[in-house]
Amino acid sequence: MNYTLYTYEKWKAQLDTGTSIFLQDIISDSVPDGLSIHVIFEDCDQLSVSKQGFRVEIRCKEPAHYFRALNRVLHHLEDDTFSFSENVIFPKNGFMLDCSRNAVFTVEKVKSIVRLLLARLGMNVLMLYTEDTYEVDHEPYFGAYRGRYSHDEIRQMDDYAQAFGIELVPCIQTLAHLRNALRWPMGDPIADTTDNLFVGKDEVYLWLENVLRSVKSSFSTRRIHLGMDEAVQLGLGKYLREKGYTKSSELMKEHCSRVLAICRKLELEPMIWSDMYITSNTGQSYYAPHSLEDTSSWVKPEKDVQLVYWDYYNGNESVYDNMLQVHEALSEQIIFAGGAWTWNGISPNYSRAFHCTLEALKACRKHNMKEIICTAWLDNGSETPIDTVYPPLVLFGHMGFHEEPDRKLLMEEFYQTTGGHLEDFYQLDKLDALFITPAINITSDNPSKYLLYQDTMLGMFDYHVQNIDAFTYYHNLAKQLCLCAQHSPAYEKLFTFYQYLAEILSEKAGLGVRIKSAYDTGDLSTLEKICEEVIPRLTEKMWKLKWIREELWLQDAKAFGYELLDIKLGGVITRLESHRRRIQSYLDGKVRKLEELEQERLPYFADEHHHSENRWDKIISGCSLFDTI
Repeated sequence: MNYTLYTYEKWKAQLDTGTSIFLQDIISDSVPDGLSIHVIFEDCDQLSVSKQGFRVEIRCKEPAHYFRALNRVLHHLEDDTFSFSENVIFPKNGFMLDCSRNAVFTVEKVKSIVRLLLARLGMNVLMLYTEDTYEVDHEPYFGAYRGRYSHDEIRQMDDYAQAFGIELVPCIQTLAHLRNALRWPMGDPIADTTDNLFVGKDEVYLWLENVLRSVKSSFSTRRIHLGMDEAVQLGLGKYLREKGYTKSSELMKEHCSRVLAICRKLELEPMIWSDMYITSNTGQSYYAPHSLEDTSSWVKPEKDVQLVYWDYYNGNESVYDNMLQVHEALSEQIIFAGGAWTWNGISPNYSRAFHCTLEALKACRKHNMKEIICTAWLDNGSETPIDTVYPPLVLFGHMGFHEEPDRKLLMEEFYQTTGGHLEDFYQLDKLDALFITPAINITSDNPSKYLLYQDTMLGMFDYHVQNIDAFTYYHNLAKQLCLCAQHSPAYEKLFTFYQYLAEILSEKAGLGVRIKSAYDTGDLSTLEKICEEVIPRLTEKMWKLKWIREELWLQDAKAFGYELLDIKLGGVITRLESHRRRIQSYLDGKVRKLEELEQERLPYFADEHHHSENRWDKIISGCSLFDTI
């Protein structure tokens, strides 16, 4: 494979390095010897490609867009002539990878996301969300037992991203969401609550300066995301006892001022999540204010900090339009962050991610937004494998160059980027569509999680599945997912994991209803069959599910954090085995009744149109997992 890359000196070394790495994933025979690639950088928001024989000309604004064009070219090498052009809709289009919900992704996995996803999509920003999972000098407890990134690991990822024109941006926390760090002795002198820093305390800002110096030493960019979102207990812990009550808006102003002073000293360019500047001014929820509301008396951020408006929830363009107007009254520098909905439980919620993203980006285009980010949160312990983020991430990449989605082209881009088929991935959306088929899962129902984890003998969710044919639904879905594994072989392990999940749910979803019905009617033969056949079969499949989930985790992330998912999945196996023993003791006459089955099955969800419970400790028992003091 011999090729020649022609470009001018400013980016030549960078493009040579990136192109060489980029082509390593291409079968050498498919790239003809003598291929010449002429790159012309122009200060215009357009990307164009023309191919005549072995000569390719790419015109674009920056290296990230060049790699998007190169990916398209590599899938049209057999065409003697080929051309296309696109307009750049959002100058900065990025991805935020959550590395704080127990899964800290390996350097190699991050590199593969850069090379195989972001570069091919023409995206130019990658944020690493690290609450305490990065090295801070002189702080051995910061990120202890969590798989934190070392300075060297971050520099490796930074250098690699730069080769593709991608800016690696630190996304940290400097006010709240610091529970894991503050649990250690280092937290005692700087904590207000279990989650928040003590605003105004000098020790806090000495500590934060050390944190920011450490971050600066690892990243080449000077941009930094300081977090500061969801500080709902701001000033309500030690601060309240020692200093009395102060309005949260005033505390935000004081804290931001002192942190921004450190940023200026270190020549860092900060951004923060915007919610606290809205909720602390209004005393209402984040999305409550109206664009016509008078903001003249609001405490506003300083001019050199960008506000990141995050919204993954709203399904109507008008809400985003309104919220962007509210933000424009607060700041001249706004970034929009949408969501991939990889935090819905065990399975992704593509229907909500696609619907909300398209509505949000309509408003972003209207407001001429310069930067958008696709966030991949992994709440509740990274239960959803990270490769499920690909459909909404490819959508964000696609919409960076298209005013309206082109379904056919989107499917082509998905295959050309990931090597999988979009229609196969979209089958995963059905795992949580038990109650809402075929509508958009706008309420984020997640039965695949709570029906997997729920205690079958307790049957806390059985009220809601007693008249549902979950067996047929999940049995048919399991067969579909088996076909997906064959159709998208690059993701065979991922689809096999979800196939096992569907197979398990086909029997486990209604097992509690079946057990209680047999118990109430004295149907001992059914109880005996459940003990001898159903539970052993489910246990065997649960072991297979757990083993393949462990493989998926360890191929993507460091080992730290998997222990908790191992406990969750292992807990299902343990309880199934306990259920078998309990029922058998009843069948053998060793106990006169099963107290768990005497309990009336009550509705868990007050709203019959909303079936979502994402808190594992609430799913597994009516009792408290945490000791009370």
